[in-house]
Amino acid sequence: MKRRKDGSFEYESNGVTSEKGNLSGAELRKRKRVVRRTKALFKAIDVLFSLPQNSCPYINKHNAKEIKSDTDIVYAEDLAEVGMFDFYRDSSEDKLPAIILIHGGGFTAGDKKYRKGRAMFFAIHGFAVFCVNYGLAPKYIFPEPIKHIVSASNFIYDNAERFNIDTERIFIGGDSAGAYYAAMISGFNCSDKLSKAFSCSPKFRFFGTLLNCGVYDICKILNAKLPLNVSEGVMLSLTGERTKHFENYKYKDVCAPVDFVNADYPPTFLIFSDNDIFCGGQGDVMIDKLEECGVYYEYYAARDAMSNHCFSLTWTGEDAAAANELLLSFAMRLANDKIKLR
Repeated sequence: MKRRKDGSFEYESNGVTSEKGNLSGAELRKRKRVVRRTKALFKAIDVLFSLPQNSCPYINKHNAKEIKSDTDIVYAEDLAEVGMFDFYRDSSEDKLPAIILIHGGGFTAGDKKYRKGRAMFFAIHGFAVFCVNYGLAPKYIFPEPIKHIVSASNFIYDNAERFNIDTERIFIGGDSAGAYYAAMISGFNCSDKLSKAFSCSPKFRFFGTLLNCGVYDICKILNAKLPLNVSEGVMLSLTGERTKHFENYKYKDVCAPVDFVNADYPPTFLIFSDNDIFCGGQGDVMIDKLEECGVYYEYYAARDAMSNHCFSLTWTGEDAAAANELLLSFAMRLANDKIKLR
C-alpha cells in the first residue's frame, strides 16, 4: 500500500493496484491486520502439520533410495525469491508423465517444502513431480501468481528433455489455494479469454487435473461466515479487494474456475469434505459444472465428520487413505490410457 501525492491511498501488490478508490488510513490499517491475521493462521497450519504432511507412509528406506530430487530450480530469474520448484522422479531412464504440484496456504503462506511427502508419493509410483513456489500475498495478488505458475509450466515444458518427461501427459494439481490455481490454469485448455486477460498462456494443454479442497466458486466465499474473518482475509489476499467491493473488481469475470469449465477441461479428480471449515460446498459446485459440461471426473468425499480441510495431506485415517489411493489410481489409469473418456 502507498500514499498518492494527493494524500489518498492505493492498495498495491508488485505494481498492481487493486483498489481504485481512495482509502483512509484506518481502512488501510484494517486491511493490513486482516491479511496479517490470515497469513499467521496459514503459516501456523503449515508449521503444525509439517511433519505429518511430509511423513508419507508409502515411503520407506528402500523405495526412497529410488527417488532422486533436485531442489530450488529457478524457473524465472526475475522472480528468484519465489520463482523456484523442487523436482522428484525415479532413477529410471523412462520418459515419465509429469505432475505440476501447487501448494496451498490461503494465498498468503505455504511453500514447496511442505509437499515433499506428496511429491515422493507420486514419484515412487512413476511420475515426475514438480513442486512449484509462486508469489504470495500481500506482495503478489491475482493474477500475478497465475503468471508465475504459467511461467513455471512453460519452463518445465521447454526443458522436457532435461527432466525426461512426456509432454503429452502433464497433470496439474494442488491443495486449497493451490487447487484454486490448478483449477484456474486448467481453464486455459478451454478458452482464450484467460490468455487475453492475463497476457500469458501455457505452451501445451494439460492432460489431467488433481484438485484437493479448493475454492472454485468465488461468490460462495463472499457470503461465507468463517471464523476469524477468514473469508475477508482470503478475498483480500487473493484479489486485494474487500468482499463488499467485489462487484467492481477489475478481474471479477475471470477469477472463478467454474466459469471456465467446458468440454475441453482436463479429466479431473477431486477430494473434498462437506465439513470443510474453509471450502465447504466447493467440491459439489465443481462436480456439478464438470457433469454439466460432460468432463470426465472422479472424486472422493470425506465420510468422517472429523475429516476437515485438506484432510488427505496428513495421510492418517480411513478418509485420507481412501482419498490418496483413489487419487493415485485415477492419475495412473489416466496416464496409461486406462480410462475411457467421453
